[in-house]
Amino acid sequence: MTNDLMNRYNDLFDRMGDWLDNSKDFLDSQAFRNILQSDVAEDEHEYTVKVDVPGMSKDDIHLSYTDGILTISGHRSTFKDDSDKKKNLLRQERSEGSVSRSFSLPNVDKKGISAKLDGGVLTVTLPKAAPEENEDTITIE
Repeated sequence: MTNDLMNRYNDLFDRMGDWLDNSKDFLDSQAFRNILQSDVAEDEHEYTVKVDVPGMSKDDIHLSYTDGILTISGHRSTFKDDSDKKKNLLRQERSEGSVSRSFSLPNVDKKGISAKLDGGVLTVTLPKAAPEENEDTITIE
């Protein structure tokens, strides 16, 4: 009985989502909720940022580091399969759009930043800059 009720409940919300927006789930406010999920690690020498970017190629991804902020943005095109024109699409959850994430990572050697895309995971390595001497300090002899 409970399973039947839950199935009816889920079906009702699926139909509401389809009715209000044929291409996205109405109850899901983040169409790309599984994109750009990230892990950020730090040791004494560098930061490492690993980001899930499913369905994106390196040409779809843009990285920048400005004023201590790493920004990762990307665009994903619609997954569209027109190979079988006789079938009607019953549900479409894969969609297109742009996403962006920013991380505050101070004191980075900008020239040493590297990035690698492998298996839908982007790994960005940001080496820490050597500590600068405080030029405002005057040594008294």
